Amino acid sequence: MKRLVLRLALCVLLGGMFGMLPTHASAQTCNASASPLSFGNVSPIALSAVASTGTVTVSCTWPATTLLVSVQVCLNLGGTSPRYMSAGSNQLQYDLYQDAGHSQLWGSTTLGTTPISLVLNKPLTGTTASASVNYYGQIAANQPTVPSVNNASTDYSQTVGSTSLTYGFFLLLSPGCGALTTSAGSFGFTVGATVVNNCLISATNMAFSASGVLSSRLDAGSTISARCTNGDAYRIALSAGSSGSMTARQMQRTGGGGVVNYQLYTDSGRSIAWGDGSAGTSTVDAVGTGNAVTINVYGRVPAQSTPMPGSYSDTITATISF
Repeated sequence: MKRLVLRLALCVLLGGMFGMLPTHASAQTCNASASPLSFGNVSPIALSAVASTGTVTVSCTWPATTLLVSVQVCLNLGGTSPRYMSAGSNQLQYDLYQDAGHSQLWGSTTLGTTPISLVLNKPLTGTTASASVNYYGQIAANQPTVPSVNNASTDYSQTVGSTSLTYGFFLLLSPGCGALTTSAGSFGFTVGATVVNNCLISATNMAFSASGVLSSRLDAGSTISARCTNGDAYRIALSAGSSGSMTARQMQRTGGGGVVNYQLYTDSGRSIAWGDGSAGTSTVDAVGTGNAVTINVYGRVPAQSTPMPGSYSDTITATISF
């Protein structure tokens, strides 16, 4: 009978000891900090997505003696998707992800979406463990009309404050993010990008019709396509070509032996010679919208003495300045 009483007392004592184990104590804490996310220079007219990577560093501390040697940490990100960086009233769309493939949005248990989670283990020596986890940002493609301001590179940014850290210490089985109730508060960070002025330009060839004699003028046309950042002032100039003169352009005969005089103009009436703005010529000046625009080039071969038969050509370089 005495042996039975001793065993019963021992079981009660052990039960009391396990009941005294806390699920968390003041010495068991976690905190997090996030690096800023910078996309650097962004050209919206490139129409491509732009990616960048940031880091969240988590640090957890245990008591010197504990049975709860592991901790489940969950990094929650609230707010709506997609997200927007701003420059005044202008916006640049982006979003934040858990993976480098940008397939899993960074979410929050309070919104029913998936947070970033990780498990830390108490070190064999010491009481604090730290780990870093990446988060991934991507600016959405096909935002050509995002503007620059005052014809200069423009900074866009957003302060992300809808973040929170929850955690739970455990012995064997992780409680999972949905079961965590201990919060370490928020860990805000900034997201930024610089929208730069940029232009893209291309051109089609100009072909005058074949002619036996040049007793009357010949007209032809071609086009220049220009796409510049919304709000970006630009200027398109044409080079002099083989003659070295923007006021006296000449096509050269293939193989040599003759020239054909011609001119290029900014207007359909062919009254304003297109050059670089010198020697009485003009340039085409405009402000970008982010969308591609087509600019007509008007050519004319005036009546003149007919040179020897052959193919005549000239090479002109269109230069866009912004």
